[in-house]
Amino acid sequence: MLLTAILLTTFTLAQDKVQEPMTVKKVLSATVTMEKAGLTVAAVGAVPSGGYTNATLTRVNYIRAPDDGIQDYYFSATPPAGPAAQVISQVKASDVWSGASAWVKGVRIRGDGDGVLVKMLGAGKGR
Repeated sequence: MLLTAILLTTFTLAQDKVQEPMTVKKVLSATVTMEKAGLTVAAVGAVPSGGYTNATLTRVNYIRAPDDGIQDYYFSATPPAGPAAQVISQVKASDVWSGASAWVKGVRIRGDGDGVLVKMLGAGKGR
């Protein structure tokens, strides 16, 4: 009975713990399109287990436009608060930048370590 109470308390505390987003381990694929609505970036990334939520692409705000014309994004997701399937899983995120600047030639989506993917805008597609 005491063991059950301890386990339930531990499980409840684990659920109450606020999980901080983590950088996605690897960016698997991405699409970048320029349309009237703006620059749309969508990405798929690998995470170490199931149960990740709130995947986001966070656009870097620059003081001065980068010389290479590449807009950086950071790809993150919130890990599960409790037990999860220990199998590499995928998360998806997207961003629409309605005020995309004329200097943008492509995007760099940053995962963890070497998990970076660069996608260029296609020639003749609005820029």
